[in-house]
Amino acid sequence: MDRWVNIGIAWLIIAAVAFIQERSRVLAGILAAMPLSIPLAMWIVYAETRDLEQTAHFTRATFLALIPSLGFVLAAWLLLARRVPFGWSLVGGYAVWLGVLLVWRWLGILR
Repeated sequence: MDRWVNIGIAWLIIAAVAFIQERSRVLAGILAAMPLSIPLAMWIVYAETRDLEQTAHFTRATFLALIPSLGFVLAAWLLLARRVPFGWSLVGGYAVWLGVLLVWRWLGILR
C-alpha cells in the first residue's frame, strides 16, 4: 500500500510541474529535479531485503548514476540552446547518458 502512496505522490508532483511551469520555470525545474524515484527505489530495496548494506550498495550505485544523468541534462540543455529540435536534443542527451554509463561500466566504476 505504501508503494502506491509514493507512486501517487510522484504523479502529483509531475502534475504540479505541468501546472507551475506556466508561472515559474525555475520552480518547475526545482520540482522536476526533486528526488522522487530514488527514495522510492531505496525503500523498495530495503523493504525487500531488510539489509542496510545492500541498500547502501544500491544507493552508492544510484549516486554514481547521477553523473551520467547530469550529462543528459547538460547535453540536452546545450543542444536546445543551439536550437536543435527537441526530439534530437533528447536523443543527444540520451547518447551522452548512455556513453558515460558504458565508459563507467568499462572502467569498472559501475559493477
